[in-house]
Amino acid sequence: MSQTFFHTDCPACGAPVDVASPTAVTVVCGYCNSMLVLENGALNDTGRDSALIEDAGPLQIGTQGHFGTLDFVLIGRIQARYDAGMWNEWYIRFADGSHGWLSEAGDLYVLVRAAASPDTYPEFQDIRAGVSQLHYNKTFIASDVRDITLSNAAAQGELPFALPAQWHNRVADWRCENHFLTLDYSQNPPLAFLGVVVDLNSLALTHTRDNHQIRQAAGKLKGERSSDRCPNCGSPVRWPHGLTQALICPACNSELAVDSGKAQLIAANAMRHAQQQALTLPIGLQGTWRGTAVTVVGAVRYEELESNDALALINGKATRATPVGWWFEYLLHSPEKGFIWLVETPEDGWFVAETLAHFPRLDAHGKPQGSRLLYHYGGRVSYAAGAFYWHIRAGDVSHYSDYSDGKGKLCAEQSRSELAWSHSTPVDFNREIAPAFKLSPHKKTTPQSSRTPAVSNKLRQVFWAAYLIINIPAWWTIILVHEDINALFISGMISYIVFKILFAGDDDNDDD
Repeated sequence: MSQTFFHTDCPACGAPVDVASPTAVTVVCGYCNSMLVLENGALNDTGRDSALIEDAGPLQIGTQGHFGTLDFVLIGRIQARYDAGMWNEWYIRFADGSHGWLSEAGDLYVLVRAAASPDTYPEFQDIRAGVSQLHYNKTFIASDVRDITLSNAAAQGELPFALPAQWHNRVADWRCENHFLTLDYSQNPPLAFLGVVVDLNSLALTHTRDNHQIRQAAGKLKGERSSDRCPNCGSPVRWPHGLTQALICPACNSELAVDSGKAQLIAANAMRHAQQQALTLPIGLQGTWRGTAVTVVGAVRYEELESNDALALINGKATRATPVGWWFEYLLHSPEKGFIWLVETPEDGWFVAETLAHFPRLDAHGKPQGSRLLYHYGGRVSYAAGAFYWHIRAGDVSHYSDYSDGKGKLCAEQSRSELAWSHSTPVDFNREIAPAFKLSPHKKTTPQSSRTPAVSNKLRQVFWAAYLIINIPAWWTIILVHEDINALFISGMISYIVFKILFAGDDDNDDD
């Protein structure tokens, strides 16, 4: 447990150096005491964006497995990169000589084969993630819509085509429970690939990478490394964690020059240090979660936004969205179990969450059948530290819809180009999280939610029925006995207002 997941080499002495967080700007070599400065391009320009975890899975060329009734072997790979991250496409040869693709994107694995194009399909520019639907034997909903240019894609092994230097990619992914459909709009009609989301444990894999190989590949930090030493006496220099930009050599007391580039790195270093101090689970923290050794590899702080503000920002409309709350999400990594999410909220406490490989069964409006809407809200990234399997950047906005699901919650997370579903269940910090990471227990508080729960239609209908039962006799009296038209008119207006209050926003809750 003492060995961190991320690591690099000291440029001064060549010794291996463990690094708690891949977004750290500085780290001290335990052998020569040099302070290493880690630079990874634009990620250190703001001090608010995440790094990217690459190759954290067990697959490699030569991995064998079993799917359906056929054995298969991985014979090729495309590692595609774009501005939001990267993913692997593994080319499969089955025992009967046919081929397919095993897609690896973070914690999601999909196995597909070429299929006939659908008879009818939408134009690419008309597809909206989380909204557009397509009938292809089943009713699919658009889950990922990308119009991107891939450059410097890496290729390994055997592939069915030559890989160009630049690759314009217009692809829409569609989901129906565990079924997966990809339409590639590089041709007309679009190429279709049909398959299912798979669990690697179900594929009976052999010849996979072990934990040491995964750490060596995924945990090796990329970018430039340098050691900061005093130019006068050669002693290691430590940067301040505060806002000051003055550097004094602790050995010879010389005042050192700070150019604009170094000043920017010092400011980012101070920001990263402050972020670590603000995290309940700091990056690099190790523990044992439900019997599995884990490391905290990423953390992101979200500002909670009003639902309408989030939708406006996602749709490119200018709005002054004022935060109404916050929450943290922590990404844990286990070589055996993969990725695990823990969510910290001031309103509802802590949750353990998992991305749903299988979408829930949805109704015609894209809402989960048999689940009650709890609330809509938005989230905007305040900052991200550590590494994730996609780039998280300050200012990223998503819209969330939470639904009841027994003791847990279903959540639909929608951005401009993607729809994802997750399931979360409450977890007690003092009983599980604190012991797992050897942390001090929290004082008990009563959480107060800032979100307004959605009122179910059934409850509204009960209120309306009671209102009618009470007032109908009075209306008959007004008409037949008093013949007072003015009083009837006023009573009708009051009834209309009551109806509008009860059923306001009914469109958001028509699944109940």
